[in-house]
Amino acid sequence: MNDNRTIRVSVGTAAALGLANVRCDILPSTAYLMTRGGCVSRCAFCAQARSSNSSEALLSRVSWPEFSTERVLDALARGNSILKRVCVQVTSTSTARRTTKELVSDMLKVRQTYGFTYQISLSYHPSSVSDVESLFSLGADRIGIALDAATQRIHERTKAGSGSWAGTLRLLEESSTCFPGRISTHLIVGLGETEEELVSIMQHLKDLGITIGLFAFTPVKGTPMECVPQPQLDTYRRVQIARHLITGGYVTAQDFTYVDGRIFDVGLAHETVRKLISDGTPFETSGCPGCNRPYYNERPGGVTFNYPRSLTEAEIRNCLLEAKLKCVDPA
Repeated sequence: MNDNRTIRVSVGTAAALGLANVRCDILPSTAYLMTRGGCVSRCAFCAQARSSNSSEALLSRVSWPEFSTERVLDALARGNSILKRVCVQVTSTSTARRTTKELVSDMLKVRQTYGFTYQISLSYHPSSVSDVESLFSLGADRIGIALDAATQRIHERTKAGSGSWAGTLRLLEESSTCFPGRISTHLIVGLGETEEELVSIMQHLKDLGITIGLFAFTPVKGTPMECVPQPQLDTYRRVQIARHLITGGYVTAQDFTYVDGRIFDVGLAHETVRKLISDGTPFETSGCPGCNRPYYNERPGGVTFNYPRSLTEAEIRNCLLEAKLKCVDPA
């Protein structure tokens, strides 16, 4: 092992692993790590992008302090009953492939030596399906290929210089065919798309068997989109409900009706919809199993887009009211 290597760790993960004495009211259920080096992509919303003047220690609004890789692996070796998964955010650099290979190899040794059952996920942009295959052959359990934008139009506005939207979608389609049930993606709500466009792409991804994680756009100081506001909460709640119903197979995109691109109805009896979402699950963090991303899009005490835990009855009622959708009105 190269003892000079370092890696960034989300501040919540650092607390969970005992690497930092940080007070956290909710600890992550996944250990989030991030490779170093400025990303060559130019996503206008990302602090890691080469077009960003933000701190390299930020991703979304989360701080990612740097630690020696050996120390992080030692912390993983000690174990933590809270953590179900390790997710590595791989920045696109010239050394990303080599760094990822070394890190996955080291984590597998820790997992095998100490008998842990945590899963290893990579948030990575492969160059091809063969690249995806090679990553799985290293020992990764799941690979997340971020689409981010709901449409080509939104991609051109927010991810110029970051490959093509059609190319990423094609890679997702081909990878999900070759590795069913092992591919994830992310969609960011609030980049300028309509709810109808989000429903359409979510249906396509669901049909491919791809796990969908929803993020609320979060402005970060120093990025080109630092002055763009977060999405309206009612929009986000409707999209969360739509994702839950689509991925659960309760409805398809064809069942939805819209007014000016906004979800008006989901095509089910109101009583049925309420039963399907009454436990608050749609409003919890979505993504890979065991991923709760505390405060990734939120500030403590502020608006909560994604709940990193089960909701209380009062929170569920508030979310239903926030959706401003007749079919889920709790009154």
